[in-house]
Amino acid sequence: MSGRAMNWRTRLLFDEWPHRLTVLLSGVFLLQLVLWFQKEDFWWLPETVLIVQLTLLLVAVLEHIPWIHWMLRGGLQLIGIIVIQTKVLERYEVIEPMTLGSFFSSKLFLNLYELTPYLWFGLGAWVAYLAMIWWVESKWRIYFLLVASVLALCIRDSFSSVYLWPQVAVMVGCGLFLVILAHFRRLKDKDPAAWRQLADYPLSIAVPVTGMIVITLLIGIAMPEVQPTFTDPYTAWRAYRGEPMNFSTGKGVQVSATVDAMDASSGYSRNDRFLGSGFQFDYTPVMTVDTTHRGYWRGETLSLYTGRGWQETEQDRGSWTQVRADSTLASDLRLPGDQMKTLEVTQTVTLLTEEKYPVLFGAFAAQKVVELNGGRAGFEALGWSASQGELRYSERFPYPQTYTIVSQVPIIDEEALRKLPREVPSAEVRVAMAPYLQLPNQLPERVRALAQDITKTATNDYDKAKMIEQYLSSSFSYTNKPDLTKGTSRDFVDRFLFEVKQGYCDYFSTSMVVLARSAGLPARWVKGYSSGSPDIDQQGFGLMPEELMNPDAAGRYTVRNSDAHSWVEVYFSGYGWIPFEPTAGFSMPRALPEIEPVVDASAVTPPADTAPLETETAVKPHYYIIGSVILAAAALLLFAIWRWQLIDLLRERKRRRRASLLKQKLIVECERLLRIFRRHGYVREEHETLREAVRRWSAKSRWMKGELDIVLTHFEKAKYGKEDITEEDFRQTTQIVERLRSQM
Repeated sequence: MSGRAMNWRTRLLFDEWPHRLTVLLSGVFLLQLVLWFQKEDFWWLPETVLIVQLTLLLVAVLEHIPWIHWMLRGGLQLIGIIVIQTKVLERYEVIEPMTLGSFFSSKLFLNLYELTPYLWFGLGAWVAYLAMIWWVESKWRIYFLLVASVLALCIRDSFSSVYLWPQVAVMVGCGLFLVILAHFRRLKDKDPAAWRQLADYPLSIAVPVTGMIVITLLIGIAMPEVQPTFTDPYTAWRAYRGEPMNFSTGKGVQVSATVDAMDASSGYSRNDRFLGSGFQFDYTPVMTVDTTHRGYWRGETLSLYTGRGWQETEQDRGSWTQVRADSTLASDLRLPGDQMKTLEVTQTVTLLTEEKYPVLFGAFAAQKVVELNGGRAGFEALGWSASQGELRYSERFPYPQTYTIVSQVPIIDEEALRKLPREVPSAEVRVAMAPYLQLPNQLPERVRALAQDITKTATNDYDKAKMIEQYLSSSFSYTNKPDLTKGTSRDFVDRFLFEVKQGYCDYFSTSMVVLARSAGLPARWVKGYSSGSPDIDQQGFGLMPEELMNPDAAGRYTVRNSDAHSWVEVYFSGYGWIPFEPTAGFSMPRALPEIEPVVDASAVTPPADTAPLETETAVKPHYYIIGSVILAAAALLLFAIWRWQLIDLLRERKRRRRASLLKQKLIVECERLLRIFRRHGYVREEHETLREAVRRWSAKSRWMKGELDIVLTHFEKAKYGKEDITEEDFRQTTQIVERLRSQM
């Protein structure tokens, strides 16, 4: 009996082992393609990825049971796929909950229709899995599949920022094992006796093959790193286009760039997995915001720092609730902020572009959405995350061209925040805080030490945050083109703080989050847009001077791609999330508590019923008339002077604003000229100033010397000079650029 049981268990584990291994390796191979699609932005939704992965797992499990008839196995797989679809879509709140009985009623086809288009992905994965099991029975098919798949992943990896080398390595390994299994199948057909020996004792071949592969891998791991001899295609392609490499992503081989380092244009980022590199300022208008108080227009928050950038967690992806028109949005009960006083701010956002965004932008913290496109329709596309404070908009729907949001902006009472007692948080609060205290295990120790050194004199958490904010804004310089050649550290923050020491908002904000967490402060990274430019021309002359000069005044603000920004929020117990601005040169709008006026007792007017002194001399009536005339004349004179100064002030502000815009437009026109010259072989070298490049080009082509000197003079005046650019300067530069373009 014992021998029979042992024989049954052995056959259960090892019977048809080549087929089982083929099924397993085919599933792992297909899983690499799924992981590729998951890494791509906007290819597959999270629920689609999960459905396909669970489908592959289901097929693999059932294919490992060889004694089930193939028709029964197929039926079980089909039923399992439908169950997977239903449960996953219910979890992601894509469909309403379904019961098992609903699939055995007249609503069967209606319920299946509810599962589309996700059902097609599950069925497609099922068919692809079975087709691959059949396909890999022949060696030449395996070679063809391996070459085609690896080639596709290598091309995508080489000419994009998606990192696919781990998937390529797994595919190659699976392909080699499948070739070995194909060899065994051929042996079974040609030498049945030898095959029976292997089938009865599979470990006799599995142990040496596995041991050889493990030894090969260990030798490869132990080998020292050697720099590549040839430049990889990704680096060569970007160098040819004049773009820099962001080596913190783990991709590329460092080469010398021949032109200015520019990765992209400024604008709202969709992928923050790999931060760094540089950008060009894009002044294209994105939206206007009519608001009752100036603010930062908040988009998304991220909490998972990887050492290279920011990622969204599974908890963030699944915490959305439906938004209804004009209904109050739920607050985060895990991290309450009920002690915080707030200021109600209403904003109406009008899009000036056809671009779609994953969120609605507004001041923190959003309280309700009043309308979309001037009405109460379209709210089915809008979701709210209380934990993140985000209004997520589904990109399956047309993005609204205008919307109105009411926000409760926190009033920053610094004295109250400094007096907060240091209490031990409850277990529930600690769990809620954990994502905002996360730091990668490989974070260099000198970053933690710097955080402790910055905050060593602080007596409360608010001062800790302010010290970190002031340290970053005062110790590092802002630039849209950081010198990446100074950095060698693999960690983005460590590289900025100790090596590069210059950068733009992503450098400053990410560093503050990491330093704050290192000091024990829950913090998160926020991205959106800064305030934008006030539209003074539409404000009119009715505003008082103090309203014009108030940086937080109500009004209309034009937001451009160049206003895309990131900043920091730190959590304080009972007060909620407080925003901080660590980026050098930026000032965050804040609502501050009103200061009660101090009453001077000596200036108090006596009561009306106080009797006059007997010695007071009565004033004659005609003195009242003369005094009134003098006061009226003085008031008119003061009003005329004030009116003249106000008009002069507005004209001066308008003139300066126009001059500033002319400077920007002239610089952009000169950059266009550089691109035109570059296409015709006149390349500005990396080490050259524009003056040096113009001198070299003029020596080569003397016919353009005079006009290039004029453009150079105007460029240096706009870029470095204090004098204003005139309309004539801009017009002359534009004409010269057009003339040179047509003559080259």
